[in-house]
Amino acid sequence: AAHRRLYNMYVTDFQHVKQSFVDAYTRLVAMKLFGLRTADYMRIASKKDRRYLLYAPVMKMKTTTQGEEVINLLWDVIAAKGFEKDMYFESAARDIRALPKLEGTVHVNIALILKFMLSFFMNHKNYEVVPRQDQIANDDFLFDQGPARGLERVRLHDWKPVFEKYNLPNVKIFLEQIELFNLLGTTATPSAEQQNDMDFMLSGIGEIFSLIVYSHLIIENAPIYNIDDDTLDQIFDFLIRDFSKYALNLYHKSGTTPEQMELCLKMIKKPNVDEERFKR
Repeated sequence: AAHRRLYNMYVTDFQHVKQSFVDAYTRLVAMKLFGLRTADYMRIASKKDRRYLLYAPVMKMKTTTQGEEVINLLWDVIAAKGFEKDMYFESAARDIRALPKLEGTVHVNIALILKFMLSFFMNHKNYEVVPRQDQIANDDFLFDQGPARGLERVRLHDWKPVFEKYNLPNVKIFLEQIELFNLLGTTATPSAEQQNDMDFMLSGIGEIFSLIVYSHLIIENAPIYNIDDDTLDQIFDFLIRDFSKYALNLYHKSGTTPEQMELCLKMIKKPNVDEERFKR
């Protein structure tokens, strides 16, 4: 793409192409941060700490679909080159589609994730901070996990403090979106009928909640891997846009009440525009 000229410009100088590159890069960094942090919780897991049971299905449904998004963004840039059979991209574009399906389908995993929603927002438990787990060790518990029942009773640590540590514009905006989603759950609580509506719960509520859990481990892992503020704020740029997209989707559901629709519109927010950060 850097060698192609269109309209008297190199392709890589087009603004939308720059945006695709930045989005692809930040989505890839976010995927790695979430995946590495999920592995940390899996390695320290025990019968008394089963938080990994939330993060594992998010890993299966979120990082796999984000992988598809990264390929799509890059494919829009390289265009026809993505079809050439002697390039790696051709096989990557084909095989990346299998991962969300091989991992039990997105909606199956979202159904599991939703079981943790109350525990995520309330009734938190204090745990010791989990450090980076890259030591050589035998992870015995993973081979003897026991039954995976009682997901609703798994207690989680408070998600909010790690967000409040950062004074970054997009982190603050995303935190406002989370608070509005939490408000929907407490003041415009889905009815029993809505909770039995799989479309409303899975592709509506479930997508937003999965994104919140995803963002939590990303920002929790950022200082462990010394992610700079520019990169982290740019990651939350796309997270805000994704949150807004899912909020609009929930707004359009046939069963959404007027109170819920009003909160959905408030969740739709624009990321902070910082051209200098984008260029860096």
